[in-house]
Amino acid sequence: MSLGAVACKKPDKGRTGKRTVKATIAEFDPSAMSVDLDKYGTERVDDWEVQQAFNRSFDSLDSCVMKAKKKHGVGDGSALDGDVDFAVQLNPKADKPFAVNATLSASKWDKDSDLKDCLRDAVAGVGFPTYDGPPQVAEFSTQLDPGSDWEEE
Repeated sequence: MSLGAVACKKPDKGRTGKRTVKATIAEFDPSAMSVDLDKYGTERVDDWEVQQAFNRSFDSLDSCVMKAKKKHGVGDGSALDGDVDFAVQLNPKADKPFAVNATLSASKWDKDSDLKDCLRDAVAGVGFPTYDGPPQVAEFSTQLDPGSDWEEE
């Protein structure tokens, strides 16, 4: 009879064991994109499907905004000002894009790398459509913090 055991390695001396988490999705330079036309098919991605995929990111985007509010001591009733523009470099062969850029219109929030990384990961994680064609860039713009509208009955 054999029993399995799980062991945890202690951090090496000189290390704290604390890890810094960075975004899991890369950024890209849209002007530097080049496409090998012999490598890909001729199909274009369906715009409606791409928009629907982006719309699935709203809950995760809201979660990023809530984390930023907590980090910066902004009350839940207050909204973070500005918009956020996304550029998503779609991967035709996989539902996770090659890269996602996020640009926030309010410079205070654009300088918050934790918020930007969270927003980029939220968009990257929604599952974009695949297609038989070259990589494309999809662009989206939305309010950073649309707030909440409550209807009373």
